[in-house]
Amino acid sequence: MLDRAVPPVIKPFGRLTLPAMERLTLDNGIRLNVYDHSFQDVSELLVLAPGGVVDAMGSPVASMLVPVMLDGSRSYPDSALSDMLEFNGAKVIPSISDHFTAVSLRMLNSHWDKLLPVYADMLFFPQISERSVDTCRRRVAQGAAIAMQRVEYKAQKALRDLAYGAEHPKARMDTPEAVEAVGREDISAWHGKVFGDNFVRAELFLSGRVTPGMIDDINHRFGTVKIESSLCHPPYIEPFDTTAPVECFVESPGALQSAVRVAIPSIPRTHPDYIMLRCAIVALGGYFGSRLMTNIREDKGYTYGIQAGLLGAPEGTFMEVQTSADNAYVDSVLEEIRREVVRLQTGDFTQQEMERLRQYLMSNLAQHLDTAFSIVACHVTERVSFTGPDYFERQFRAISEMTPQSLGDVARRHLSLEKEIVVVAGGRGQ
Repeated sequence: MLDRAVPPVIKPFGRLTLPAMERLTLDNGIRLNVYDHSFQDVSELLVLAPGGVVDAMGSPVASMLVPVMLDGSRSYPDSALSDMLEFNGAKVIPSISDHFTAVSLRMLNSHWDKLLPVYADMLFFPQISERSVDTCRRRVAQGAAIAMQRVEYKAQKALRDLAYGAEHPKARMDTPEAVEAVGREDISAWHGKVFGDNFVRAELFLSGRVTPGMIDDINHRFGTVKIESSLCHPPYIEPFDTTAPVECFVESPGALQSAVRVAIPSIPRTHPDYIMLRCAIVALGGYFGSRLMTNIREDKGYTYGIQAGLLGAPEGTFMEVQTSADNAYVDSVLEEIRREVVRLQTGDFTQQEMERLRQYLMSNLAQHLDTAFSIVACHVTERVSFTGPDYFERQFRAISEMTPQSLGDVARRHLSLEKEIVVVAGGRGQ
């Protein structure tokens, strides 16, 4: 009989490998990536097109496009589009990043023939009516107005201005005024850029239980799209104009809590130390058992939650710490964050902490291998984040090889408090 008082044996992970995708080319030169592996008759088709928030110069138009597209198309006007998707149990999943727009369709294979034409029509011939634009505009503007009242928004906006440069597209955040300024013509023009001019550099990803007929259907719907390479717009890559070191306080009268942000400029994703530095920052504040959580939340009780992450982009990279705390604790929180960064640089990891960290990182990596959809999502992330096709393998190698010394060394080399950006938004507490 199973003795539930005895914990199960924990075994280390074996070698983790990201399965490759079959790379095909449609008749018009567009790349189709295929991963055929599923025990169920389900599939996902994802279109990844160049053009994201930064390429739109920070305009809300980038995030407003797909919601408007879902409101109707040429052959399926108004609610006919959403009715077709809902009736057939399909799900459209949009994802907008700095330099890409991704739209995926998940469906039962039995509905493939009915839904593929709907999906293609939505992508290439959206209705973009005044009514749908107005509805989307009101919703996004209301959300922006509510967000702007929060100290978290104020702190993040101030941090972006300092870290990226006030005029950089990545520094811009939605405001009601910016959203209200977006018109039907703006969304139509942005659609023409992403799913028209830039489509020559688009990629398609098909996963699940794949049949040869599906590939033929995709070639018929997407391989016949006329593309013109001379119209393609390159990604807008502008290096950050960082102000550091600096401390900034954003007054928010009446706020009982303050939002705290700490950032340190660091190395680009192309640097050989990048993945090891990411592992060190996970140890600092990337999971529930991290040093910042253990010290500042559990031991001191200054905050309910605190996290740290390494934010890499083609334009630059930052380590960022985020938290909120009672106004009276802000100075103590900042002192403890700095203390933990310095302690990280010493490499004083115990064997128990190293094992916990390694298991967490390996578990996260293994999650990408759960399903055909998650495997393809990992491949898509490599494209979107400009990390290269061997990023998964390099992560596995770094996690396997990391030691207290390697974590401490990389933190000393690339996390300098002399370049610290500190932003606090809230009230003056005692």
